[in-house]
Amino acid sequence: MVQSPIVPLVNLDWLAFSVTLSESVTEKEQHEFSFNEPPAGYRLFELTGTNIYRRRFICYNYEGHKMFTLLCCPYSRVIAYDSALVEVANEWLYLGFDWLFKLLYAIHPFSVQCLSRLDLAADFECTKERMSIVKQLAVNTAYIQGKREGSQFHDFTLETTGIERVPRCLSWGSKHSNIKWKLYNKSKEIHEETKTGRVCNKPYIAECWRQHGMRDDNIWRLEVSITPAAKFSWQGERLRVRDVFNMCKMEDMYISLYMTRWVCRKNQGHRDKTNDKRLYILGDFGQVDRVRQWDNPNGGSLPVVEYAAGLNAAMLQLDKVEVQANEKMSGLWRNTAIECCKLGHLEGYFHQRYGIALDTFINQQNT
Repeated sequence: MVQSPIVPLVNLDWLAFSVTLSESVTEKEQHEFSFNEPPAGYRLFELTGTNIYRRRFICYNYEGHKMFTLLCCPYSRVIAYDSALVEVANEWLYLGFDWLFKLLYAIHPFSVQCLSRLDLAADFECTKERMSIVKQLAVNTAYIQGKREGSQFHDFTLETTGIERVPRCLSWGSKHSNIKWKLYNKSKEIHEETKTGRVCNKPYIAECWRQHGMRDDNIWRLEVSITPAAKFSWQGERLRVRDVFNMCKMEDMYISLYMTRWVCRKNQGHRDKTNDKRLYILGDFGQVDRVRQWDNPNGGSLPVVEYAAGLNAAMLQLDKVEVQANEKMSGLWRNTAIECCKLGHLEGYFHQRYGIALDTFINQQNT
């Protein structure tokens, strides 16, 4: 029996989407959008615009953490005047961003248009076997089928045999490609050595690794960037903004892309490249059931992916003010979320996705 590979730790690493700002009568008359003060606990600052958008806003919480960037009022008439671009701050892609739409709407009413850019990243501990694949790619004894190689960056280390050139970052895809890949040493990217010791500039990523039992000193990342994401289809459907709230779907999509769009092979010189041996840096997910990182830690039945969409939809509803104000409606959505967890065996996923154990969530809702 073939052992099921474990799905690597998959996260969103970039999320940008377009919205249409709802124009009031006053805004139409003044030909300018006005923005409300954000709710208590947040601050909104207007900064210099970009070469595409005349106005740029950044929202922070009172602890100084960046929440999102809002770009609006495009210079070009090719872009609709009421179109705006929202970029979620990187930190919240790891900590959770269920607050996003409510906070945005409080600042200015809007309707969602489409995804602009979506980056998905898989982090893994770089074993000797995996580093062997990295090194083969660096010296072209292995290649990514159908992909143009981009830039390479290396480090130089002193070994017993002399100075060795060690790859740090490899990339594939031209600037015009709608799908680009990057394989790099994430541990080195987020850590730096100082006189006082090793400092991490993205502690929320390192904490995510620790929560999944991964050491933070030898983590590599295989990252895919999809832009424009609105034109990308998966399983016959265009990607929508609401899809990014379903991490089950994001994981499945990432594995699908890894298996079909990042095909790594040994450079054995066959005329028919499919005869070159395939190399799997994350494992072969082709014909076997895969085990997810968020499988229930205490064993039991495997999660049923289909229930996760219902769970996430229910949790989104529970975050709405109008639902919280209606006891019957909030009870309905709360029970839906709990039932989805139990029927789908999603206790482990719930804990990872929402940062709270299901039993604790149930107890809090009952008090």
